[in-house]
Amino acid sequence: MADSQKAGLLKAATHPRMRPWLTVAAEIPATFAAHHYWGESVPAAIGLTVAAGALTAATWWAGEGTRPGRRLHATLSTGVGTSYLVIGTVTGPFDPTMASTLVIGGAVAAGSWNIRQALRVNVDPQKEGGNAETGILVKAIGDAKVALRGKPKVEPNKVTAPLQLSAGQVTSDDLGNRIKHIAGELGVSPNSIRIVPDPDDAARATLVVVPKDELKVPTVWPGPSNPGGSITDPIAIGIYEDGQVAVLWFPFDEHSKRNGTHFLAAGMNGSAKSTGISVAMTEVLTKCDAVVWAVDPSKGQQTFAPFLPHLDWVEMTEAGGNQMIDALSQVITARADHLGRHGYKNWTPGAFEKLGMPYMVVWIEEAAKFFRNGTEMEGLVMEARSAGISVIISLQRPSATSMPTDVREQLGGVLCFGVKGSTTADMALPDDVRDAGARPEAWENRKPGYAYLVAPGVDEDRYATPLRTYLIDDDQIGGTLAVMPRPSVDPVTAAAAGDAYANRTRYDADTTVTSADITRQESVVMSAEENELAERQLLEQQVDREIEAAVGDDPDDDGFVPDVDADQEIAPPAETWLFGQAQAPVEEKSPEAGMAALMVMLDEFRSEEREFVGPKDFGPFGKGERIGRARSWVSGALGDLSDGGIHLSETDQAGVYRLLYPEFAEV
Repeated sequence: MADSQKAGLLKAATHPRMRPWLTVAAEIPATFAAHHYWGESVPAAIGLTVAAGALTAATWWAGEGTRPGRRLHATLSTGVGTSYLVIGTVTGPFDPTMASTLVIGGAVAAGSWNIRQALRVNVDPQKEGGNAETGILVKAIGDAKVALRGKPKVEPNKVTAPLQLSAGQVTSDDLGNRIKHIAGELGVSPNSIRIVPDPDDAARATLVVVPKDELKVPTVWPGPSNPGGSITDPIAIGIYEDGQVAVLWFPFDEHSKRNGTHFLAAGMNGSAKSTGISVAMTEVLTKCDAVVWAVDPSKGQQTFAPFLPHLDWVEMTEAGGNQMIDALSQVITARADHLGRHGYKNWTPGAFEKLGMPYMVVWIEEAAKFFRNGTEMEGLVMEARSAGISVIISLQRPSATSMPTDVREQLGGVLCFGVKGSTTADMALPDDVRDAGARPEAWENRKPGYAYLVAPGVDEDRYATPLRTYLIDDDQIGGTLAVMPRPSVDPVTAAAAGDAYANRTRYDADTTVTSADITRQESVVMSAEENELAERQLLEQQVDREIEAAVGDDPDDDGFVPDVDADQEIAPPAETWLFGQAQAPVEEKSPEAGMAALMVMLDEFRSEEREFVGPKDFGPFGKGERIGRARSWVSGALGDLSDGGIHLSETDQAGVYRLLYPEFAEV
């Protein structure tokens, strides 16, 4: 009991509210000692008077920056206390007048500080006009209660403030939705503010403010991070706004159990999307256990020129890309089966060392063109990861009209560059990253190379942190890769890829194509007849493969599997049933004739001063009979025109395009 009483007295004596009273009580022994030694000394009295004045002035000086009321209160308290000490030194502390002054005046002074402390604890920041510690947040969020959980961490060009959210009144998502308001009150860009939720406590969050854009000056690519290393090493692609290197990973990691990853690269024209991916691909091609297959049906050598001698398979036509994508369906099955037979559930560096099977990265540029024309990639992205294959799908806008939802759901990584509008940003980035403050629509194509990286292995706190990809040129790419070994695929992969892989175009090192010196040209434009022939051949290959899979083969010729002649004519039916008059067939126009009719109709719409058009405007119920092509063809043609940016441009609404009014130069 005695110990508890002592502990209680000690706690009461050290409580902040007791400090003013202890200060008043200390005046008695201090005054008694001063009177005993200096009561009769004139010089001592003068010295004490000067010291009291200096201490009072120092209190006023030290209070600069605090509130006026607090500064005045502290200065008066110091002045009164030191004055009592000076007078008490001359008269003595037990003079009736001095004793009464100490009791009454000291009680008033100590009590005033207690009242001030109590009011400070219960102050309402809103009534303080936003000048309290959390005043800005309270104003920006309305009536919600937000408090600082600790002292903000102030770094060069970065402030990190831990926040305590009032339970049931505000969430981290609410803060994310009010970023523009907070930015307006702080006078900074919305992109400089991020809200990082606490994964363990929903009532906590962290406010991060980076007022100055440190990414304005691009960083030149410093060279490969680990040439000759493994594809399991981090792939460095750029710099975060705080100067940290931005890295990503492709394959599965057996130690951390990080998943293998496919990537979506989204960004509008001019956002430097292809340049950013080129940095990653250059890093990949410096690894000893990785190969890259690539296809770009639109820009061809503009994207691939410095890479051509170092890509294991590259296609620059839509038909060639379809051949590669079709071959990959067989490659995935063969690689997965081969890995499984040797005890590998996922590709690892051990699979390369033991089986000679390198990791594969498939880089598909302008993927929307394939999706619009019906190329199926669902199986590719669903099954490829365990076979040691990562796919990068690059397009401008990952909308439902440009990309199947089933494909987008399988892309675990996102590299989102500047996009056109918040709707596109919502399509590209997860909701929690958007709530945390990611705003790629604020950049559009005005800040090339700016991006957000969301991927397995990346710290989640960095998902909403802007980065800028390295600045790299063709000479850097070509010079770096020229001294690197050129790995090839294993026999299992090559056999599964079939004739399309065996007959692929190869580019030797001495025929490297650069932007400054094009020494080799390949035609990437196919006529309508050539494209139709390629599609027919691909369809025949797929049908033959399905027949072989269903019927099987009979190598022993024992009659177990019947012989089937795929080219044999089907016998005519013995009896024909007629259920009605068939509609007269409509002759389909050629793609060239259809495009010419479509362009004429666009000119007519311009004469009508139309602002928006869509596939419905070309339907059979209107002028569309003049085109003589199916609705799917019309949709694809409109999409291609919008990619060109001359006649049409995309809008935030699917299937609706803005009609442009180009002015052609006179010849």
